[in-house]
Amino acid sequence: MKLKFAFALCAAFELVCGSVAAVAKDVPEKPELHIAAASVGITYLPMLVAQQRGYFKDEGLDVHIAAFSGGSKTLEALLGGSSDIVAGAYSNTITMATKGQHLVVIAAQVICPGWIFGVSQKRQAEVKSARDLKGMRIGVSAPGSSTHMALNYILHKAGLQPSDVSVIGVGQAAGAVAAVRAGQIDALIVNDPSATILTKDGSLIPLENMRTAEGNVKVFGSDYPESSLFATQDFINKYPKTVQAVANAIVRAEKWIAKATPEQVADNVPPEYLVDNKALYADAFRNSRRCIAQNGEITAKGAQTVRDVLSAFDPTVASAKIDLTATYDNRFVEKAAGIQP
Repeated sequence: MKLKFAFALCAAFELVCGSVAAVAKDVPEKPELHIAAASVGITYLPMLVAQQRGYFKDEGLDVHIAAFSGGSKTLEALLGGSSDIVAGAYSNTITMATKGQHLVVIAAQVICPGWIFGVSQKRQAEVKSARDLKGMRIGVSAPGSSTHMALNYILHKAGLQPSDVSVIGVGQAAGAVAAVRAGQIDALIVNDPSATILTKDGSLIPLENMRTAEGNVKVFGSDYPESSLFATQDFINKYPKTVQAVANAIVRAEKWIAKATPEQVADNVPPEYLVDNKALYADAFRNSRRCIAQNGEITAKGAQTVRDVLSAFDPTVASAKIDLTATYDNRFVEKAAGIQP
């Protein structure tokens, strides 16, 4: 009887130990992490939710998020060494590849950019399409940012040159809202919640809606991946466990967002990023919800779409030999696929 009990006890102990081992996480090589964010709009929700709900901490990470006015500034922070990872546009990995910098996406936050491109109410009578924007002032998050690149493509399709308009960096948050309302710009490309704030009160009249499947097909020909988390290849090689921990937290956040109500999402965003109020933020989330990724992957089709868009107006990208498969690495999010919120 004692022998049978001993065997049973050993079996139970082995089962428990096996379960513990199965869920045990690797310890990140670099627990303190600095992320430079090109925006804190709704297309960056996975990162914000992962921070607010403690998913980064659960992975053993102490994450510090620094918000910048646009992607060009985050690249400066990354290459200058003050940040470890960028939360910014996937397109940066392609444009930087033409300059000899190897940046790699480790987790996508969206499958589409969630932008509204619109004209100010004051210019509504003059502007019916992008071809009417010649000579006008157009707001982007920052010169050289992904919003600037998208604007260049929209102008290109309309038969205009980038030099036909004046580009003004206004950010994607309060600065963008204020610039439109004050009449400092004539048109704007912006993500939510600012897009919803401005369209809801009539300050911005949409010309293009890149939050819907139809809108993305109209502008880009397909869904256009944008907001992602990326790092240098050297960082990924040096800190693979840290990178995996980040991917785990982001995928977990995306799965939580996929099941959450708009009100629950608004409740899980840091107060300083709500812009106006929770109810309005919930509305903005409804408008951009389909853009939020659910598995953190960049698809080959999405990558090619971005390359094609950039090549249309940027001869450097058009002529460059770029291995698109080297600009993103889905292995980390694929490994994180089994993690539940």
